[in-house]
Amino acid sequence: MSDLPLDGVRVVEVGGGISAAFATRWLAGYGAEVIRTEGPAGLLTPDEEVYLLAGKRRVAVPDAELRELILRADILVEDGRPGALAARGLDPVALRAAKPELVVVSITPCGQSGPYALQEHTNITVHALGGIMSITGMPHLPPLVNGGSQAYQLGGMNGFSAAVTAYYGALVQGEGDWIDISLQECAAGMLELYGPRTEHTTKEAHVRMGNHTSATWGIYPCVDGFAGVCCLARQVPSLYQVVGEPELMQEKYLDPLQRLENDPIVAAYMYAWFAERTRAEIIALGPPNKVPFAGVFTPGELLDSEQLRVRGLFDQVSTPSGVAKVPGRPFLGFEWRPLGHLSGPAEDTEAVRRDWLGVPA
Repeated sequence: MSDLPLDGVRVVEVGGGISAAFATRWLAGYGAEVIRTEGPAGLLTPDEEVYLLAGKRRVAVPDAELRELILRADILVEDGRPGALAARGLDPVALRAAKPELVVVSITPCGQSGPYALQEHTNITVHALGGIMSITGMPHLPPLVNGGSQAYQLGGMNGFSAAVTAYYGALVQGEGDWIDISLQECAAGMLELYGPRTEHTTKEAHVRMGNHTSATWGIYPCVDGFAGVCCLARQVPSLYQVVGEPELMQEKYLDPLQRLENDPIVAAYMYAWFAERTRAEIIALGPPNKVPFAGVFTPGELLDSEQLRVRGLFDQVSTPSGVAKVPGRPFLGFEWRPLGHLSGPAEDTEAVRRDWLGVPA
């Protein structure tokens, strides 16, 4: 028997953008068999296709046949516009009526209904609507969007976890679900006590804080780039001991409320301390002193990281242009299936028809 947690699970991805592809990539990595129908051209870049579509079987079938594939699956994941599936004769309500244990995950910018549901959105507008841009950037400058396509990927992460949760619920109860995931709500939900949530409860505008929330939670220039520290309150005394400034051990710098009032002074010590050390020196001081230091690394440096190699983070993907090195399993603990091959569009259609629908070759 396979040790993969989702071995034997069948998933259909109605191809679209990053969110659905990201969710099903994790499902595939943990053992599910994922077939993907292609969405409109240009939604994924060639690099995104290598990362997001490796390990999936890619098909092109008419909608009537796609319906049969979905009814033979355990999970359907899609990120089209609200109503797009129904317009193709693939209404999730009707699909679940035909197969009650089916799990459907729909990922859209602002949900299936509501004032923004049918408007066009991009990664940056979802970041703004979800409130993340209220806390990114310097206070005297315009807000900034985080790098990459994090709003879409965040929706994919939520889609993956929701799909797995609902699938196991269907195993126990015999009843699946149609899960409506809003990228806006995913973004707002990760803000914890900062930004819009605070504004909603206190009615006071949140001020963007640039590179650090506080002096003990920020990024600083160092000898060979940038490094950072992210301390919880209980870790602050250990940080001060590593920095080695006796003045910082005073109550006004140890007490959380007083420390914020004196944040510029603490930050000045941090800037001076980081500036005298390399990333490697700073990181090495973390484990023995129980201080959460980290370095800021370029993509090339991460690809060559010995730590990430030992953890088995990267998968090797064969493509028509050669072998690509891409992030693989996100964490240790569960077995992961390396997603080693990128199929071309519709390459697996006949094999899937044979394996899933019993159509003779």
